[in-house]
Amino acid sequence: MTSGSLNARRRDRELTELAAGERVDVVVVGGGVTGTGIALDAASRGLSVALVEAHDLAFGTSRWSSKLVHGGLRYLAHGELGLAHESAVERGIMMTRTAPHLTRAMPQLFPLYPSTSRAQQAIVTAGLRA
Repeated sequence: MTSGSLNARRRDRELTELAAGERVDVVVVGGGVTGTGIALDAASRGLSVALVEAHDLAFGTSRWSSKLVHGGLRYLAHGELGLAHESAVERGIMMTRTAPHLTRAMPQLFPLYPSTSRAQQAIVTAGLRA
């Protein structure tokens, strides 16, 4: 794709080029915060990128996302051990290999009230350590 300002004329020209068969390394569908982040990351790695959005940038669902990369604790709470493990493994890969420059661990606070039983406290602790 060509460089320069983002405007309607450039958009029309580049869409025409794509429709005519111009090849790019990566096509990202969706121009929300997730899609634009992926497109930026790919372009910064030297790949040619086409970002295709039906509306305007940040129009869709990803603008409402928390952008948290969780380790599967919510799956663990529902007894889905396999899914919790898979989520934690994927989180580890993202934080150490795929996107360590985009992710960071954040402290968590889990209130344990006087009414929280010792068994429930132990489950929360085990889940966090897992």
